[in-house]
Amino acid sequence: SSSFRLARVPKSLCVPSRVSLKMSATFTREEVAKHNTPGDAWIIVDGDVYDVTKFANAHPGGTLLLLEYAGQDATEDFFGLHRLEVLDKYARLKKGRIADAGPAPKSALARLQEFSKVPFAEPAHLQGFKSPYFNDQHIALRQKVRQFFCGETLEEALECEAKQTAPSKEMRLRMGELGIIAMVQGPGPHLKIPPNGLAGGVVKPEEFDYFHELVCQEERSRTMCPGYEDGLDGAVSIGLPVLLKYGSDMMKKEIVPDIVMGKTTSVLAISEAFAGSDVAALRTTAVLDASGENYIVNGTKKWITGGMYADWFVTAVRTGKAGAGGISMILVPRSDAVQTKIIKSKYSSAAGTAYVTYENAVVPKKYFIGQENKGFQIIMSNFNHERWMIAVVCIARARMCTEETFKWAMQRKVFGKALIEQPVIREKLAQMFGGLEACTLMLYDVTYQMNIMGPQSAEIGSKIALLKYQTTRMNHLVADNAVQVLGGRGVSSAGMGRVVETFSRMYKIPSVYGGSEEIMADLAVRQSIKAYPKHARL
Repeated sequence: SSSFRLARVPKSLCVPSRVSLKMSATFTREEVAKHNTPGDAWIIVDGDVYDVTKFANAHPGGTLLLLEYAGQDATEDFFGLHRLEVLDKYARLKKGRIADAGPAPKSALARLQEFSKVPFAEPAHLQGFKSPYFNDQHIALRQKVRQFFCGETLEEALECEAKQTAPSKEMRLRMGELGIIAMVQGPGPHLKIPPNGLAGGVVKPEEFDYFHELVCQEERSRTMCPGYEDGLDGAVSIGLPVLLKYGSDMMKKEIVPDIVMGKTTSVLAISEAFAGSDVAALRTTAVLDASGENYIVNGTKKWITGGMYADWFVTAVRTGKAGAGGISMILVPRSDAVQTKIIKSKYSSAAGTAYVTYENAVVPKKYFIGQENKGFQIIMSNFNHERWMIAVVCIARARMCTEETFKWAMQRKVFGKALIEQPVIREKLAQMFGGLEACTLMLYDVTYQMNIMGPQSAEIGSKIALLKYQTTRMNHLVADNAVQVLGGRGVSSAGMGRVVETFSRMYKIPSVYGGSEEIMADLAVRQSIKAYPKHARL
């Protein structure tokens, strides 16, 4: 079927609202107040009535603390201690609803799939402002992709991120089925590969632009499980574009379709222990054997996102002289001669970040990419899309972190009043809002230019480098302010602070990979120097 469907909804979050499906009992507050003993304890949270009598002994925060609220409305203190999804998890305890409380609230899962009304929690065009870049089709696509990531992947994402385990093959196949793997590669003929269309036909391949891809990249970040997200798809988004742009007809016909459909995966393998930002110094070699039909690849690669799960390694190798002029690109299939070991980092190991060793790996000549000793140009041009993608994801995660911080400031009570009433807190939020919106507008301008000139030119490359630099600097400000506002919860990996703690722990990683901040800043300035008019004077 070409219609979009919602599958694998987490069992603990499967109710559309917090209305009991077995009863619709209503109570007055006076009736609830009678249930105020350890043997008969009811509480009110957000208008719903819960019988916590048997649950009290299992309450993670302690039995007596919970029983203090028996017979009372605990809404304010509850939301000072718990995330909304806790109510979904314990929906079985619900007895009914207060008669004058109004309609039952939606479940946490349903709210996650909606567009937030919290200011700055969404791009401006989703909150009543006009945009020259987005139309109704972009918005419809966003809703479909959000349903997938916040509905279908959420339970698995949280589990894999916590347990540091690989995303499931079934979920990757589902991404392929929906056309999401195709869409996060940008416009091109590959968009015609998914047989059911793109998100069930919301957008046609010939209509697809970089703003459509931007939407997909933003939405795949919404679980705030960066390791899982990159293990599921992010690594492919870095490696596959090389095959789409520079791969042979054979590769595009025989290899690319299975990657696009989620049946196999590819990763980009450039960085080495010997060569990080200095790509031209890489040492991995590829030498033709005596038959002239195979390359023998030897060397190592390091920090290869998704390497643990990869079927194909888009690998930078040395085929010629020292320096940039001796580098080529070759597609290396996984074999016994290609080994991967997990690299532990701030990332969850769900990302599959690997140390890769090639020991006399035999690679047929047909897997060579482009021309011999012309690989450096491929690497540099591919960096543009990768860096743009990193900026998109970083801004999306910063927006989520900002929303969480704003919500906390509004609902947290300190010194007898809401945290938001403290001027210093409002200033921190203003800094976050301003940094977020400035980077978003830079991103939109760059994305528009990519639609006009593509992502490959040196001119757009300098703009993307500056965007990435400014974005990762903004992330530093957002992470710092968010932790200060949330306090101890901002450094707690579960509960109220999960999103902020994850963001603050992870935000520095994108400032290094894809080109460090210092390299990005220098590239942007050097390109500007090249364009500087000879006769410009003060």
